[in-house]
Parts: sequence; structure tokens; C-alpha cells
Amino acid sequence: MLLATGRRPATDDLGLETAGIDTGEHGAIVVDEHLRTSAHGVYALGDVHGGAQQTYLSLDDRRVVLSQLTGDSSRATTDRVAVPTTTFLTPPLAAVGLTEAEARARGKDVLVATQKVAAIKAMPRPKTLGDPRGMIKLVVDARTDEILGARLFHVDAQEVINLVALAMRTGTTAAQLRDGIWTHPSSTEALNETLGLLAPAE
Repeated sequence: MLLATGRRPATDDLGLETAGIDTGEHGAIVVDEHLRTSAHGVYALGDVHGGAQQTYLSLDDRRVVLSQLTGDSSRATTDRVAVPTTTFLTPPLAAVGLTEAEARARGKDVLVATQKVAAIKAMPRPKTLGDPRGMIKLVVDARTDEILGARLFHVDAQEVINLVALAMRTGTTAAQLRDGIWTHPSSTEALNETLGLLAPAE
């Protein structure tokens, strides 16, 4: 049995209070949207400041701080929209954006497309790898064609979710993603077929 109780920043013995650096719950260093601590000129990057403990967010912390140190100051943690996540099961389970329920709770008029991977003719990659298990669900704004969220559970989901997230960040519409030209055979091709099935949810 694996019992996962979470992690906490190892800041107890760093003498942060002597340096005038404030900590919050579970010892996480308190930072603003530019990752500045309460001590002038001191930044905190990575899991030490709490929040989602994901490697790619820690890597982006570096970009945020670099923009402060170079005088550009154009980056902040508030820039992070449509950040994807993946649980590395077999096959992987990936997600980005809103669920259907969350979108409706925000007053969105939504279209939904849901398909079992085994039924997607335009998605040969899982079949060639012998693992056609899984499901795809995409949620789209019915008025604007904006992609609001996606849940992917299939071979290569950890890669396809990045494309969906990029589309969400750049304003690429569901129709543009549906009509995209993707390499063959690939799991990305599922978007051609699945997004063609968008319909009001029952």
C-alpha cells in the first residue's frame, strides 16, 4: 500500500526569519506574483514557495525571475493560463482547463465532444501500439468556439494535451484545431474526428 500525504518545503533550518523572509502554511516561503519574498532582492523559486509541485512550473519560475533581474519585468506567475497536467498512468490521463461542470457553473453555454479511443477511426496510433483503451472529452464555448477544457485518457495524452493547452493560450478555435493537419499515424489526429462531434450536452 502506498500512502501519499504530500510534501512540504524543507525551510525549518534555513534561518529565514533572521533574513526577514516570511513563511506561511507548512513552511512555504511567501512570494508575490513576481516570486519576490518579503526580503528586498530575494526571490524564491520552485516547490519551496508552495502551490502546485510540478517540475515545469519550477522551470517557469526561472523565466519569471529572469525577467525581473534583466529589467524586462514582463513575466509573472499570473501569466500562467491553461497549464496542463498529466497523471502518468498506463495510458496517461491528461487535463487542461475547465470541466463541463465548471464551465456551466461559470455561466458558459457549452458544446461537448466525447469519444472512446477504440472508436476513433482517425486515431491509429493507440491501435498500432496495441493499447486502444481510453476516452477523450473536450469542452468548447458554443458562442465563441473557444476551447474551455479537455480531458484525455489515452496513449500519448501527455503530448496531445500540450497542443490543446497551446491552442487555449493563443486563442486557436476548436474549428482550427479540428481542421489541423497532423502527422500520421499519431494520437493528435483524434482532434480531427472528435472535435467534429461537438454538440450540446444532454
